Amino acid sequence: MSTTVALHPGSGRAATRLAPGADAGVTEAMIEALVHRFYADVRRDAVLGPIFEQAIGNDWDDHLAKLCDFWSSVLLMTGRFKGAPMAVHARLTAIEPAHFDRSLELFHSAAEAVCPAPAAALFSSKAEIIAQSLQLGIAAARGEFPPDSHSPERLLPPGLVAYRRTPEFDENTVPAGLSRAHATKAGVWGEIHVTKGGLRYRITDPRRSATEAILTPETPAGVVEPTILHEVEPLGSVRFYVEFSKSPEPHGTEVRRCTG
Repeated sequence: MSTTVALHPGSGRAATRLAPGADAGVTEAMIEALVHRFYADVRRDAVLGPIFEQAIGNDWDDHLAKLCDFWSSVLLMTGRFKGAPMAVHARLTAIEPAHFDRSLELFHSAAEAVCPAPAAALFSSKAEIIAQSLQLGIAAARGEFPPDSHSPERLLPPGLVAYRRTPEFDENTVPAGLSRAHATKAGVWGEIHVTKGGLRYRITDPRRSATEAILTPETPAGVVEPTILHEVEPLGSVRFYVEFSKSPEPHGTEVRRCTG
């Protein structure tokens, strides 16, 4: 397995996360070819074309460059993308689930035409995850978010006290341990708060039904149940933190609340 080292933007230090596009052979040239092919197809499409033309207007060159930066950040971990796609899509009042279905259909076709099979599969898989995240964010912004769709345990039990909060992680600084199955100690609950972008949250414990959700700033926090195995996966540019809670200590001992 090859290892790709990406620089954390503005820090000068190497990030240790493996760029997901490395083993699939994704290159910057491939990203540019796919982005331009996909949006050329979109502009010709009778359903999507008018929506994109109205939203983008005369800024197509800038839009295409941003999308190249986006996919470079998602698959090559370059950190170049600085936009806020959730907020942008939430403002598009005409967009509906059927538009995402059509967009994914065109994207899959473009990926298969432009990329070798392993890269096309990776692009398509990530596109489906991102589309799901955007649809959830749009639904939340419209007040349509289903209250029980983000995790099996939606709320923390009453009476817990927050006692520790992690630093805010991004796609480059998220600890490797959070990206594989791990669990909190007995009695310790967690809430995963996403402040930017999207984060895939999976419950993998055999004691629970396999569950996954896309967490965004617009969705409820992801609830972590004590001792239950789970993992997270950044969906491109993201920022998030985890706050841990437990029952108050007995005999009047105060549990210290950390703010950062």
